[in-house]
Amino acid sequence: SEVGPMEGLWYDEDVIEKITMNLLSNAMKYCPENGDCYFKAQNGDNTVSIIVANSVNNLADIPMENLFSRFYQQDEFSSGAGVGLSLVKELVKLYGGEIDVEQGSGDEIVFKVRLPVNKEFFISRNIPVLENQHAKLDAPASENGELVTNNNAPLQNADLPIILIVEDNADVRQFIATELGKKNQIHTAENGLQGIEKALEQVPDVIISDVRMPLCDGIELCNTLKNDERTSHIPIILLTAHIGEENELEGLRSGADDFITKPFKLRILEKRVENLIATRRALRNRYSQEVVLRAKDIAITPTDEVFLNRMQKVLDKHLSDAAFNAAAFCRELGMSRMQLHRKLLAYTGLSTTAFLRSQRLKQAIHILQTSDASINEVAYEVGFNTPSYFIKCFKEAYKKTPSEYLQSTGV
Repeated sequence: SEVGPMEGLWYDEDVIEKITMNLLSNAMKYCPENGDCYFKAQNGDNTVSIIVANSVNNLADIPMENLFSRFYQQDEFSSGAGVGLSLVKELVKLYGGEIDVEQGSGDEIVFKVRLPVNKEFFISRNIPVLENQHAKLDAPASENGELVTNNNAPLQNADLPIILIVEDNADVRQFIATELGKKNQIHTAENGLQGIEKALEQVPDVIISDVRMPLCDGIELCNTLKNDERTSHIPIILLTAHIGEENELEGLRSGADDFITKPFKLRILEKRVENLIATRRALRNRYSQEVVLRAKDIAITPTDEVFLNRMQKVLDKHLSDAAFNAAAFCRELGMSRMQLHRKLLAYTGLSTTAFLRSQRLKQAIHILQTSDASINEVAYEVGFNTPSYFIKCFKEAYKKTPSEYLQSTGV
């Protein structure tokens, strides 16, 4: 990360903007009608002070010590203020500064931030400095609803799991995206309808959804996606502020894979996500060991089982046709190439083309072990254009030629 100067002050433009905008947004959001908000910045001894204050109703009832707590809500139906302020506190800490909140004159709440602005401070923390540029500390950002990491470069690692976060509270959405974005690709939606659209568009590995949302709540989202063949396999975690057995049962009846009550500890959410992804990986391993795809063995929901049985019928009918490729497979199943690719990847860890090849090779093994057909005959029977290409693909998959494989199995 790098820091640049401005009129003798050394600072990180991006982090200061996030701190200031979060404080101002919080002040304007909770200031009553006809109340006052004010902002002040002043330079001190190697520091800059940022002061944001606003009028509030019933200041005496506000527990100052909880304002920086994640997901703090004054009552069940109020909007949570804690996530935005918690992010401010973490950014100030990252910056090496200090933040305090106190009662001002009358019914005013005052936030005071002090940040270092001397070059020596950044050098002492091994942060590179630029003489004529404004660069950035490695702080998370958000751009067009998608998480941006790694010095503000969009995350490019296609091997990382894709997580869809559906949450109408912007602070909570940003907080979860920021934290989970360190190890995952993140997509976000601000209501249930948008969440369903993005789930069909992206086919993520895991969906995290709030229960109470406008347009379409989390229960309806879960029911919709679990009953759609294109998304039925996706594990869904529901978040709710309600506590109670009936609420949890409602979520689980909708097909949710997990249920977490707010406020929650981040490491618990991270572990639940990791566990769901690990379970899906175990299914992939099971598939790789099976010669014949068995729907009941790898199906996750009843809709999955219906889909897998339908897919097997398509394979039984068309697999021997050498012209049956990924595009034809998608047409037969009524899915886009991306949707089928993501779904097969979840089940098997293979792309659509690789899956078809794998199915042809597994079928070839079954025929070789249970009939007297020659290798050339088997190659054509399972849809390979030439025996030589069949032998090449077989050896790549099993590290042996078909003849060597049969010898090793004693057939």
